Amino acid sequence: MLSESDLALVNALQVWPRASWSAVATSLGVRSAEAVARRWDRLAARGDAWTTAYFRALSTGGTVALVTARCCPGTKEQVATTLAEDSCCISVEITAGTQDLLLTVAAQDLEALNHYLVQHVEQVPGLTATTTALVTRFYSEGANWRLHALGASAHVALDPGFGQQPAPSIAFTGLDRKLAGLLSADGRTSYAQLADEAGTSQATARRRITAMLRSRVLALRCEVAAPLVGLPVTATLRGRVAALDVDRVGAGLAGLAPVRMCAAVTGEHNLVATVWLPSISAIQQFEQAATRNFPALVVHDTLVNLRTVKRMGRLLDRSGRATGFVPMRVWSC
Repeated sequence: MLSESDLALVNALQVWPRASWSAVATSLGVRSAEAVARRWDRLAARGDAWTTAYFRALSTGGTVALVTARCCPGTKEQVATTLAEDSCCISVEITAGTQDLLLTVAAQDLEALNHYLVQHVEQVPGLTATTTALVTRFYSEGANWRLHALGASAHVALDPGFGQQPAPSIAFTGLDRKLAGLLSADGRTSYAQLADEAGTSQATARRRITAMLRSRVLALRCEVAAPLVGLPVTATLRGRVAALDVDRVGAGLAGLAPVRMCAAVTGEHNLVATVWLPSISAIQQFEQAATRNFPALVVHDTLVNLRTVKRMGRLLDRSGRATGFVPMRVWSC
């Protein structure tokens, strides 16, 4: 388990992953920015927490799909490991329930998604069947989830405000893709290093990244190993509501503390929510609370995460710690 001071540090970087160490130190009520930086370096070196960036595919004309899969007995681990090595399959979970795997796949359009599923995913030995649900809208995502280890005043002081009033969409360039790729490996990469590796000036790197963040084309997030924050159980609820109620119920579910991701999708289930919970018994408690608060919601099934093999490009060990990174190249898929 992470200490209270480490939880507060992660929470500060959830609010703004690129906050200066002096600002983070102030929010934590400590004097030494250098000590805070060293503490973060230790967390990152152990894989306890990390920062990353990614293109919001739906904001850039791309496609995001939640793909469930069935596998031959005894092959789930190998199938999951194989898919985790692919840049288009950005998250891979081994699940208990009606499905063996839950994949998050991003592609530049429907044609590219179909090609990837048919030519790559469905060709993996041991995989027997897949079902694809297209995300039509996100009501919440991991970048919005918080530990709530800091007070509200600290949140306000750290928040850069990029997501509050989105700027108009921008046409992103090859340079933007380079910058986003560098930030996906480490969301705190300095502007000097970004400029050097992308072959541009610091001013241009800063301007392009700010433009992508303000238009919500690019998202930054601070991730943490879930078991280390007392939330070892991940579950994905798949349910259905009447079409007229999807936005209301989706937005309501997104506001519940355990919800990491909530999205409207196509298919048999039109609403999906992923939650981080302290115990197995809390799954049913959450289902009861969700249906009590939103009677229009009918939960069809719940996929319980047995192991997260990959989350948003990061390869994870069985304790949830980051051990490697596979670049998320949506636009090559």
